[in-house]
Amino acid sequence: MKAEVPRSTDNMSPDSLFIKTFSSIPIAPGVSAYSIIAVANPEDPKAEWDDGVVPYNSAHIDGVASELVVHSGHSAQESPLGIEEVRRILVENLKD
Repeated sequence: MKAEVPRSTDNMSPDSLFIKTFSSIPIAPGVSAYSIIAVANPEDPKAEWDDGVVPYNSAHIDGVASELVVHSGHSAQESPLGIEEVRRILVENLKD
């Protein structure tokens, strides 16, 4: 049987070997990582948060410089708070 080349959507599953391997790699020393996580249901208990596609616990990354949870669907970049957070991060890093 011939192995198939994975499609980009195959690599989005939390069960994919790519995601499991990639998520096990720690943030390198000296690298600042930031997280903006969309949550469509912030009024629900945190254990049930998701953006309609990705559960919060799958999106959360330990060891980041900051994590901002924004009330949004899957596209957090459309949220005014998400946009402002990207701006804040860029300005903060310009100072360094």
